[in-house]
Amino acid sequence: KKLICPQVKNSNKIDKIRIICKNFKTFTFGFQLSDVGKGKYIADALVKFAYPARHNLLFLYQFKDNSCNGAASNATKMFRKKTDWLQELERCNATAGWRVYSKDCRVSDSSLPMHFVVPKHLSDMDYNNISKSFRNDRSAIWVWGCHDAALVRLAELNPDITNTTVENILLEHVRRCDPQKRQPRLLELYKILPSIQDVNLSYMKLRDLCTPDNDQQFMAQDGRFYSMVEKSYWLFYVSLCLKHSDLAAKMLLDGQTVVLQEINGRDMCGVISSLVQLLLDKSYRSLQGFQNLIQKEWITLGHPFSDRIGHVATVKSTERSPIFLLFLDCVWQLLQQFPNAFEFSETFLTTLWDSLFLPIFDTFQFNSETERYNAVHADHIILRPVWDWAKQFEGKDLALFTNPLYQPDTLVNMSFGKTAMNNIDKEHLQPQYCLRDIELWQQCYFRWMPHLEIKYGGIAQSELLNHILLNNIRKLRRTLGNHEPYETVDERMDALEQILSSMVVQTRDPDAASETTLSISSFFPFTSIAPSTEIVCSELLIANNGINFSHDSMYETSSLND
Repeated sequence: KKLICPQVKNSNKIDKIRIICKNFKTFTFGFQLSDVGKGKYIADALVKFAYPARHNLLFLYQFKDNSCNGAASNATKMFRKKTDWLQELERCNATAGWRVYSKDCRVSDSSLPMHFVVPKHLSDMDYNNISKSFRNDRSAIWVWGCHDAALVRLAELNPDITNTTVENILLEHVRRCDPQKRQPRLLELYKILPSIQDVNLSYMKLRDLCTPDNDQQFMAQDGRFYSMVEKSYWLFYVSLCLKHSDLAAKMLLDGQTVVLQEINGRDMCGVISSLVQLLLDKSYRSLQGFQNLIQKEWITLGHPFSDRIGHVATVKSTERSPIFLLFLDCVWQLLQQFPNAFEFSETFLTTLWDSLFLPIFDTFQFNSETERYNAVHADHIILRPVWDWAKQFEGKDLALFTNPLYQPDTLVNMSFGKTAMNNIDKEHLQPQYCLRDIELWQQCYFRWMPHLEIKYGGIAQSELLNHILLNNIRKLRRTLGNHEPYETVDERMDALEQILSSMVVQTRDPDAASETTLSISSFFPFTSIAPSTEIVCSELLIANNGINFSHDSMYETSSLND
């Protein structure tokens, strides 16, 4: 085997090309029966388009169809306006000690947005002077708060500064933001969490395990698979992130301000900060709220997606690391431990990970808001947020993004920042983070391994039952006049019925309405198993006569694969 990359000239004699995608999907193309040079032609084309030398060579810059322009067509809060941050401050009752800082002009190499939250008593000049001592000018940035305590992100001091006086002065300013003047807790994440290089090495080991070359290699590693997973340290890193997020959340509940510090303030700070807010703030556990959280912590505050995912070939290998996947894995662990606490499903999380590699949408294609702004004004790209999911999927697909077990007490309204931070102590989630409690995210990592897919089995069967029960409960409530607090309940019911209808395979006898079989497998809707046409009677579906099963409908299992 020989690695195809921009630095290596490809041979004319290429018999086979195997492509391993970043989401673990694999493709194999053989050229044994093709003319000499055909394999090289394909390999050269792959190198050209898979490893662009510049960011403006991405497809995002070439795709000019403005029909997909969704800049203002969805309810996700983008945190690009001053009012977005003001509403978040008010929602968290943090206006006494913190304020929104707005830049006078854009700095070409800045990783910070135009608006963010800083200590209220510091003037713009004082804050700027202090920030110059920290990497990327990332001084104390408020992101969330409760009980008068604040969650703050901070970068390290510049390498040429050995005296920590400036850092101590900044922490004193953070302390003054607390009405009770309590000393903040500094969590030095670079000392307790893996580096981006460690995470990337772990990811590569996990990817190798989940992308065997052939059946023989799969069988050879099957007996020691979990020991090899353990040696990859991936689950250990997930455990560490959950552990320190839980500790930080408990500090905040005790009224202690928490300052998260790492080298650049853009990687693990985003992981821990986001997890803490999921553990404490119920608003962020809704699907819309979760999108708001990602937009705030990852997009607006400048996680370097382009460098970490490797969108451009010229990025150093030491800068590549799937930090965002580590975060999504942690969120998935929370979904398993608290199955009724989140509105979104694991299918949504898996689709979100896949969306990082869709160059049509700009959300995960840049290192910062400054880069996005420059691309709009210099290269005239059209912004298409990935959050406008209707541009990609039909209603039956979107219904799979929701968790049928989720039952909010009240309608969560994140659109205008009006959700009060009430009963936060009761809403606190306390995750289990010991290694024995951490599971492997099978849908995301195993979905392209046919040997591991269970036909008509797995968690997907339970999900189907939950959808059926939820659909019938809603129908019963409508019949009794006890409406749910959803404005779009009709659309939700229609989408659920589409799912349930399309999960049933057409039988050989169209008149036999009871002779049906489920067309789902354990990795549904990401599946490589073709639907069966066996005639199998499902007592569950027969008993559920309140649902209209359409015999001319079949779920397109590839709709979420691309």
